[in-house]
This record gives sequence, structure tokens and C-alpha cells, in this order.
Amino acid sequence: MQCCVTLALLLSLSIVPAHGQNALRDLPAPQILALEPDLPEQTLSLTWRSDSALFDIEIFHTEFMTVVLNETVAVNADAGTGQHRWTWRSPLPLECTSHSVHIRARNQLTAGQWSPLQTIPGSDIPENSGSYMFPQDKTVLVGSNMSFCCIVKEKESFSEIHYRGQVINATRLSRRSYAVDVSNQPASSTTGTNVVCSSNTRSGVQELSTGAVVFVGYPPGDEGLLCETRDLATAEPCPEDAGKTLRCVSNVWEDNWTLETRNPLGTVQLKDSASLSDRVHLRAPENVTGVQVEAWRATLQWSWSVEAYKSLDMICQVRLFGGELSSLVNLHLTFQIRRNLLSNFTGAGLSSVMLERLWPDEDYTVTVRCASMHSFWRWGEESAPFRIHTKMARPDALDVWLWRDGFHTGRVFWKPLSVRESHGALIGFELSQSGGASFTLPPENLSLPITADNSSDIIVTVAARNPAGLSPASAAMAPAYIADSQLPVSELLGTGGSFQLSWQPDASASRGYVVEWVPAGCRGQCRVNWRKLPEANSSFSVEPGSLEDGVRFTVSLYALSDLAPKLLHRWTGFSRELTPIESVRELSANQTDSGVLLSWKPAVMEHQRGFIRGYTIYKANAGHLNLIANISNPDVHSFSVKGLSLSSYKFVVKAYTSAGEDMGATVTIKLQMDSAEMLFVGILVPLASMFCFIILITICCYRKREWVKKAFYPEIPGPKVPGGWSSPQAPLDVKPSPHSLVHIVETPDRDFIKEGLVPVPEEEEEDENLEVDSDSEPGLLRYYNQVIGSSASDSSASSSASVGSTHTDITYAGIQSPSSSSGAGYRPQTDPNDALRAQDEEVNNGYKPQCSWQMDSPEPENLSGSLGSPTSVTSSQFLIPESSEEKPQTASSWFHGFLSGKS
Repeated sequence: MQCCVTLALLLSLSIVPAHGQNALRDLPAPQILALEPDLPEQTLSLTWRSDSALFDIEIFHTEFMTVVLNETVAVNADAGTGQHRWTWRSPLPLECTSHSVHIRARNQLTAGQWSPLQTIPGSDIPENSGSYMFPQDKTVLVGSNMSFCCIVKEKESFSEIHYRGQVINATRLSRRSYAVDVSNQPASSTTGTNVVCSSNTRSGVQELSTGAVVFVGYPPGDEGLLCETRDLATAEPCPEDAGKTLRCVSNVWEDNWTLETRNPLGTVQLKDSASLSDRVHLRAPENVTGVQVEAWRATLQWSWSVEAYKSLDMICQVRLFGGELSSLVNLHLTFQIRRNLLSNFTGAGLSSVMLERLWPDEDYTVTVRCASMHSFWRWGEESAPFRIHTKMARPDALDVWLWRDGFHTGRVFWKPLSVRESHGALIGFELSQSGGASFTLPPENLSLPITADNSSDIIVTVAARNPAGLSPASAAMAPAYIADSQLPVSELLGTGGSFQLSWQPDASASRGYVVEWVPAGCRGQCRVNWRKLPEANSSFSVEPGSLEDGVRFTVSLYALSDLAPKLLHRWTGFSRELTPIESVRELSANQTDSGVLLSWKPAVMEHQRGFIRGYTIYKANAGHLNLIANISNPDVHSFSVKGLSLSSYKFVVKAYTSAGEDMGATVTIKLQMDSAEMLFVGILVPLASMFCFIILITICCYRKREWVKKAFYPEIPGPKVPGGWSSPQAPLDVKPSPHSLVHIVETPDRDFIKEGLVPVPEEEEEDENLEVDSDSEPGLLRYYNQVIGSSASDSSASSSASVGSTHTDITYAGIQSPSSSSGAGYRPQTDPNDALRAQDEEVNNGYKPQCSWQMDSPEPENLSGSLGSPTSVTSSQFLIPESSEEKPQTASSWFHGFLSGKS
């Protein structure tokens, strides 16, 4: 049973494909007969033959096979030909890229086979290697949507597309083709709307590749569809407006017309009716010329080319273009004024007019146009321009002012005349002073110095002259000179670069007021400005044109009358303040008891460029400025910096206005001790140091007094003679030798247990054979104990025997210390037998050892006989130590002992 079911299922499955294949064989592929493009209309028309009435159609952009249409359409066959025809409108111009189409038949259940692809080539095929943009020069309605495509050249890359100067996002259609969509397009200008495509070359340079123009507008309306007459007999076509072509349907004047206008976006017809006199459009006057041209007026004349105009009531309009070049010398400004004067004249067949209110010595350009006076339709055509030049006239009166800069000096000024006021080229100026001489100045002069006197009124008259004559004389009376120090001067603050003045009306100003402004502190050749005002005025604004930023001005208000001008008020100020151009002057720093006193002088007025509001004090530290004071009183020109230590300092002082600070002045000072303090410290410190040192030495010496006593003031022992000698009652007279050179010889290897006589050498005398007067007082014989070696123990006998009387002369020929290191103590080089024989001789000759010992004799046995003999010592230096255990001390050992504190 299961096998039967399986077999039945397989049979059913095999039957279905067979049925589908039969259905496909029943719907063969349609036979395409033609594929025709309509490039201006951007349409494709497909013609084919098939038995079906329902079809699937697919359209591709060929290169990328991008599907742009997949639609099922029902198309019936033509009864006569049996062919099917279908048209598709492309959103893009067909030239942008190639299009491919195929079609298949369809019934309610299945679809047939596709026909072979049919292709319409675009402009982006390799055979066309240039650059293109589509569509070109197309006209569309305002608000319509469009698509543009750009095809770049071979071997170039696409960059961007601009529409009305803006970059539009682009879509790639093929290897070289790109497209953009523009929606709701606005109206174009008269030259259309530009669409521009840019590309990049191989070198990466962007360049304009191609472009197109599209005209976006409206269909024609019925406005302007009119007929008119130019010769009072025939009708002429209406002029063409922008984007509209107007055409009259009749060439002769009729009361009724049918007018038609058309453009690429549509056609309009209009019916019109009018009488001949209601549509008169006159032609331009001819042969315009000037006759009888004077200084203030001129007569124009012209002719008509149409005879019917001579009897027509008309209105004419004369247009004058006048030029004036005016140079204001005191303001250094030059400007030009162009006048456009319109004058209307009426009359039958009008052909001449009189022009008045002209200016002398001026060029005018004149044009004339006319129209029908009855049923005015429009102005006729304008004539060609005609140029006239008026004659000269006397100059206008000058504006004169007399400025005082001192009690006896002043200057008269007058304002320059413009071209319109001079009425011709000026020759010069003529001046006269009351009670003085007259002057003639060239036209470039605008002032003259005068000598004034307060005791009498000074009046100066000035007149200008040109070839036509002399202007009316203008008089100026000198005001009394009043210095700024003689009346209060108000501070004037500028507003927007100008001065705003106001005052109370004055009864003495019967002829008005004069506002005068001049740079402060100016003398002689100054730039003086003034303005005369009516007596009803009580305010005035000095405009920035005559003011300079950062310049201090003095503004004076005068009342005018029949007498001399009276000064009412005076101000001083800046129209616009700037930072000072110069720092403070003569900045100095002086040391005081508690710091530094800074003093300075303000900058000159010309360099302040604003009201000085105060000063700022800085201390410069490592390239930075630290603010230490802000002086808000501009009259303070000094500042004391306190609490400073002895060091070097740099200070910066800056003046400031409402516009800011100046660059600053710098001063450097090094703080030192005051002279009185230095004198006090210079005396007190050494004295105190010396006093402390003395106290310290005194304390040390007191603590080491025993050692000091032994070192510097030892006890001098009396002479000691070994044995039982009795000292004589009289002083022992021992005559010293001229050369007592006895040296202490240290013998470290000997045992110093005995004392000996050691004479201390005195200064060597020049004469060795010095004789001692026996009658004189014997010299003091000083004996000092010297410890010697054991070899001198038997010298006591010889020592005692050498003293023969109370007056003994002892002479040493030359006792020297042995140089050998083995010597022991003092060893006189004498022979005991010689000493005994000497006693037998004359006693007064004294003891004279017959020494033969030399300096380099090292034998100690030759000295044994002389030890213990009496010795004459002439030196006062203490050489014998107090104890036998002590040794002679050197300088270094003495200092070491002093520091160590040993006594």
C-alpha cells in the first residue's frame, strides 16, 4: 500500500513540470520590430508583434545594467497592422547613457520568454570621447523639475556639478556619465540659468568640463498688448519686452485690433480698441541747440521731423545735468555734486524754451522729450544730449572771521568759495584794514596776519575778484583777546567724534552767534574753523569732518552785534580721545628714608591726545609689570614707594586717558645705605668688633695668665757658680767681647742634667778690636744657667780660676755653634793650661781664651777643658729653661701651646 502511494506522488510531480513547459511554449517571446528614441521629447517608442495583450517590460541603463523600469502593461494590437506600440518618457535625457529594453508576454498564470535586448546607444560610449551636458538650451515653466547629466572626457574624472552657483549631489549612471535632479526651479534671468560641470585631469587639476543653459519662465500674458501711433497716421508694432514677442495684426490705424503674442511656453490673444489721438508716442526732438546763453539763463531750440507735430498741443520736459567741483582747502576735501533738474513746458508744436535758475560759469548737459498734452499716453523718445556753458558773474560775498591769538596779534580768515559761489575762476582777494593799508592776495591765500589793539576796534574787509568783477565786501571786527587763564574753561567731551554744544540765549546776540574751534595752544599759522549761526539758535554740533582724533580743541562761543564780537563761553576737549603718544617726562627716582620717591612731569599737550585721568605705577620684575599704585588725580606728579629692601629696582610710570595707557617711562634705582647711617656703621662696627676682640683676647690671656707669664715675662735667675765660691762685695766687672756669638745647640740625644753659662749673641760690631774704657762703669754681667752634658762636669775648677779680680775683661774672638748634630750644649774652645798662663800676665788684660776650634770641628773631647768657665752674655733674651726637663720651644710649638691651653 505504501509503495502505491509513493508511486502516485511521483507521477503527480512529473505531470506538473510538463504542464508548465506546455504553458511557456504557449507564450512565445514577442518579436520586437522597432525601438525608436525621440531625443527632444526624451521618449522611447517600442513596436513589437505578439498574440498576447499583457506584457512585462524592463528598461536598463546598459553599462551597469541598472533597472530603471520594470512594469507590466496591457497593450492591444493595432487592428490594421496587428502590431503593438508603447512609448516611455525618460526622466533623463536619452543622450546621458545607453538604454536597453526587452519584453515578454504574460497571461493570468504564467509569463513567457524574454525577447532579446534592444539597445539605444548614449553619448557616453567610447566612440564619443568628449565632454557633454544634457539637456541644452531648454525652456521650462517656473517651478518645474529637471534632471541634468554630465559626461566627462575620457581619461578624466568627474568633480562636481553647479546649479545657480551651488553644488548638487550627483548620481553615477555609467563610467563617464553623472546626473543631478533639480526641483522647483525659480525664474531665470534674461540670460538663463547656468548649469556647470567640472572634472579633474590626470594631474589632479580641476577644470571646467562642460555646461548647459536652461530658461525658466512664464507663458505670455495679456499685459503690454497695445498699439500706438508715431506719426499720427499709422499704427506701429509694440516694442518687445523681455522674454515676450509682441506683434500687432494691423499695419494701419483702426479702432479695433486683435493682438497675439506667443513664446515657447504658450500663446495669448487680445482684442484692443482706441482712437488715434489716445495712442500718440512722439519721436525725439532733433537738432537741439542753445541760443542766447547767459550767466543765469539760456534759451534752447530744436526741430521736429514729423510735420503733424507742429500743430499738436504738447508738453515738453527739459532735463539738465549740472556738475560742480568744490574744493574746501581748510578741510582738505574734494567732492562732486551732480544736479538733475526737470523743467516742464507746454505749447502747440513747442520747439524752444527759456531755461532759468542756471549757475554762472558752469557746464550743463540738456535733453528734451515731449508728449501729447491731451489724453497723455506716454513720454516720447528723448533727444540726444546737448552741452551748454553759462557765462561768468561776480563772486558771492565771503565768510570772514577775525581770530585773536594775543593782545596785539591776530589773523583774519575767510572761507574758500566753491565753483558755484565763485561764478568763475578767481583772480585774487582784496583786503583793507581800518586805519591801515590795503592788500591784494593771490587766490590760494585764505588768511592774513594783522596787528590788533584792544584800545580801539579793528575792522577788516575782504572781497573776492574774478574776470566778471569784485564780490560784495565782507567785514569782520576783532573781538577782545581773553586768554584761557582769564576765564573758566569747561571740559568738553566728544560724542561719536563730534562736539555737541548748547548754551543759554544771550540778549547781546542781535546778529547771531559764532562758534569758533581751533587746536589748543596753536599760534600763528593755525587751522581755524568757525560757523555763523542765527540768533534763534542755542545749540550746535561740530561735525567730525573738521575735527581730528586725539587733538585737543578750544571751542569758543561769541555773540555778534554791531559792536565787537563778545565772548560768551569757552570749552576745551577732544572729539575722540586716544592713548598718549608720549610717556611722562623727566621721570626720576630718589632714595628716601623709607623707600623711593618717584617724580615726573606730564607729557606736552600735543602728545597727550586726551584728558589725562591719572597715572599707574608698576614695578618691573623679570619682564613682568606688577601694579603697585593707581593715581586717579592727574595733578599728582609724584609717588612714594615704601617698604623696600636694599636692592636694585625698575619702576614704570604710565599716564592714561579714557582710551588707555601710554607706553610708559622707565627708571632704575639701586637702594644703598644712607650716608649718615653708613658713617655711623663704618665707625661703630669696627669699634665694636675691636672691643669684642680685645675682650676675647683678655679672657683668653686671663685664663692662660701663667703660661703667658712664662712665655713672655719669665723670671731671670741669678748667676750660679758650682762649688763654694764667695761672691765679691764689689760688682764683677766683666768687659764684653765685641763679638759674643753664643748659640744654643739642642742635643736631643744627651741627658741634660747640669747647668752651664750660655751667653746670648748681640749684634755684631763693625770694629772687632773695640777697646773698653776701664774707668767707665762696668757692664752688667748676666749669667744664665744652661744644662750641658756630663762631659762638662769638671769645668768648675777652670771656671773659678778664671776670675782674677773684681774687674775682668772677657773677650771672645769668635765662638760659633757646632754644625754637627752630635754636639752637646755650649763648648768653649779653650785650653785650661792656656788659661793658667794667662793669669801670670798682666791681670787687666782680662780673660782671653785662645780658641782654635772651628765651626766644622766635630770632636767633643777638645771641649771638655773649657766647660764651666765664666761667660759674658750680652743678650737679654731668656734662653735657659726653668726646669731641666724642658726643651727650647719653636714658634709653631708656642702657638700650638697657646691654643691648647697648656701653661
